[in-house]
Amino acid sequence: MAHIASYGAYLPKYRATLGEIQAFEGRPGRPRSKTLATPALDEDTLTMAWEAASQAIAGRPSPAAVITLTHSAPTGFRKMSQTLVRALESIDDPEAVSCYDLSGHPGSLIDAFELASALVDAGKGDVLVVVADYVVAYDDKVLDMLSAGGAAAFVISSAGFATLGPVARDGREVFDVWRLGTEPTARYRMEVLFDSYNAAAKGAIGKLAKLTGRDSGKYVKAAVSQPHPQTVRGLGKLGISDSALADTVFVAEIGNLGVAALGISLALALDGAAKGKAVLAFGYGAGEGIAQEIVLTAASPKCKIAEAMAKTESISLGTYYRWTRGRQQEPH
Repeated sequence: MAHIASYGAYLPKYRATLGEIQAFEGRPGRPRSKTLATPALDEDTLTMAWEAASQAIAGRPSPAAVITLTHSAPTGFRKMSQTLVRALESIDDPEAVSCYDLSGHPGSLIDAFELASALVDAGKGDVLVVVADYVVAYDDKVLDMLSAGGAAAFVISSAGFATLGPVARDGREVFDVWRLGTEPTARYRMEVLFDSYNAAAKGAIGKLAKLTGRDSGKYVKAAVSQPHPQTVRGLGKLGISDSALADTVFVAEIGNLGVAALGISLALALDGAAKGKAVLAFGYGAGEGIAQEIVLTAASPKCKIAEAMAKTESISLGTYYRWTRGRQQEPH
């Protein structure tokens, strides 16, 4: 059985006030998030992935494989995983590392865990899984997308402090968030997103309970995809306790981290869970919900991502637009 052996996480320190962006774009109403975690002009998904991965592999042998996940790769026609491997100084022989890029939806971290587990169980060695994202929306569309950036990384190994348990899936074909190939920014259908997220969560988490014999209320922490504050409000109706979500839900504070949201949420959950406790991971995207049980068999090494989240620096509206203009249109 595969385990999580170590992990790391990274968030940019800069925060843009969403209320100011909303006022500038002429969109009245309450901001859906207080701020947006905004990468600096010289940051992108690759640099954020490097930060998180460097934490995760510090003091460990070089991984045998690296899996990266993003919706906003910094370059086209290149493997982000391979570029990351070559950038990580602590990897002894980059050419000896198998590199995999996964796309798909914001819950794909659990897909990567399944792939990494299969490689570990086959005796291939440790696998580094990295999620990083910063999907920037055009103009007032940012008020729907809540574009923010971050990254998380996990080393999957044959031994570690947390076991990767059963996985359950549930989904249906929907168009809630999508992007046509010729368009530079995503489309959102909020009412479809809210309904499909809740339906997929109910189905996947219910199926997981049948596999594990553990009801949703028995998890000490729940790490979840969180594209919008309203999507996570219905999780309490599924039996997940307020305390399980209290320290792992952040979309209303710093925005939507895309594919990195579940990774950051899981890092927070692992930091806060004690030995012997179980954590629920739930990923969502495109109508599909994926739920996985993770049980801590030892104390976690704690990456202290909550402390990093608290160290912030506000940026002006002008700085925000100067940093984001053009990121939607082409690799940077």
